Amino acid sequence: MANKAPTPIGKSMGEFDGSQPVKWDRYAWAVVTTAVCTAVAFLMYPRFELSNLVMVYLLGVTVAGLRLGRVPSLLVAVLNVIAFDFFFVPPRFNFAISDGQYLVTFAVMLIIALVIASLMANIRQQTRVAGARERRTALLYAMSRELAATRGLSSLAQVAVSHVAEVFQCKAVILLPDVTGKLQYPRDPRLAVSYLRADLAVAQWVVDHGQRAGLGSDTLPAAAGLYLPLGQKLGVLAVLAANQRRVLLPEQRHLLETFAGQIGIALERARLAEAAEAATLDAERESLRNTLLASISHDLRTPLAVMAGAGSTLADRGATLDEATRISLARSIEVKAREMSDLVSNVLDLMRFESGQVVLRTEVETLDDLVGTALHGVEQQLSRHIVDVRLPADLPPVRVDAKLIVQVFTNLFDNIAKYTPPGTQLTISAVEEGKSVRVLVDDDGPGLPPGDPARLFDKFQRGDGEGAIVGVGLGLAICQAIITAHGGEITAAQRSPQGARFEFTLPTSGPSASAGPGVSA
Repeated sequence: MANKAPTPIGKSMGEFDGSQPVKWDRYAWAVVTTAVCTAVAFLMYPRFELSNLVMVYLLGVTVAGLRLGRVPSLLVAVLNVIAFDFFFVPPRFNFAISDGQYLVTFAVMLIIALVIASLMANIRQQTRVAGARERRTALLYAMSRELAATRGLSSLAQVAVSHVAEVFQCKAVILLPDVTGKLQYPRDPRLAVSYLRADLAVAQWVVDHGQRAGLGSDTLPAAAGLYLPLGQKLGVLAVLAANQRRVLLPEQRHLLETFAGQIGIALERARLAEAAEAATLDAERESLRNTLLASISHDLRTPLAVMAGAGSTLADRGATLDEATRISLARSIEVKAREMSDLVSNVLDLMRFESGQVVLRTEVETLDDLVGTALHGVEQQLSRHIVDVRLPADLPPVRVDAKLIVQVFTNLFDNIAKYTPPGTQLTISAVEEGKSVRVLVDDDGPGLPPGDPARLFDKFQRGDGEGAIVGVGLGLAICQAIITAHGGEITAAQRSPQGARFEFTLPTSGPSASAGPGVSA
């Protein structure tokens, strides 16, 4: 349901707008009020004293003061005295007065009627002013609430322009400074109510001096628009009113300045939020860099030492060593070099995922092929473990990026090989769940480390802390990034009585299968 456009304050406060035309219908209703009072008095005349008829006419003045305004109610007061004299004071049906005491009656009646009319008109005016102030407060609250829920300088500017244009029936624009402090036109799509020809020179003077300029001000009053500063050099609000009284009348100008103050506060809050976010990102990047350097330096030191020792031995005593020893030393160099390569690859892979540079190339794959490929890659690491593959024959194929899912399995299998003792049983199973397949990787080893299992998927989180096992704690973080990119989820849990379980979901090859939000398939 569309929101009702706010009523311009100038339209609800006639006392502030001298340009309003005379409302002749109110004067007509004034005559009708006197006629109605006279008709009621005619009905009462045979049975009531004249003093009671005066009360009827005074009641009519009271009603007119509440409903018609000051001048029409004064007209009712005069007409009522004339009607009372003409129709009811003897001699009736003429303006002659047989008894002089009626002159006092007429004078007192007129004075009381005028006082009542004036008081009622004042009450009516104060009621309208109070209503206008209430509407003004509501409009300010509505804009402040929407500004508080809006993020980004450009979005704040558009919200503010929309509210100002609706309330003041004008065109408006918010001019924000660039990095050099020079104001510029908004680069966002322009609204229908945007002030397209705002004078940047006038606006720049306003933001430099912190004073309003343009229409109705002491500076450049010949300008078509009115320019108001928004806080301390935060920007300028420029308005071009179709009716100049909408922004020049004191009440309207004060309201517009209040709007500008609220907009300035919102812009200041947005700038502080951006600065805080930038500072937080810088701190996170610095922390990530330090953690990465510390982890890599720690985990590269051991393989480098092994490689250096093996290489030195081969260089110094290679000719005196038997063939088996030389092969063992060369093999150790190869293994440690692969560990270093895997470590660097994990870091680069995670950086690619977090920067959004990975594009999924999904195809229909069978889960047993993916598991078989991964097991073949870690055959040596799992040579002393028991591997049990329990995949149902009727399991539907999945639509995934085969290379990445193989990497998920490889990382999980490699973790089990590292953190469980020889003889541990590794079980791979799966079950169909609607339009996805849930894969379970179980082991009966020592289980997960104490604490929240979800923390294992954080970057640089390792099960055994700073142990001797090579790795920077990125394997599970990469698994989570890959599964999330496929639109699934991955979790870890303790098994009973012992062991650990990793499970994740993959989309099936049905027409509704998705490669995940924001990722091309």
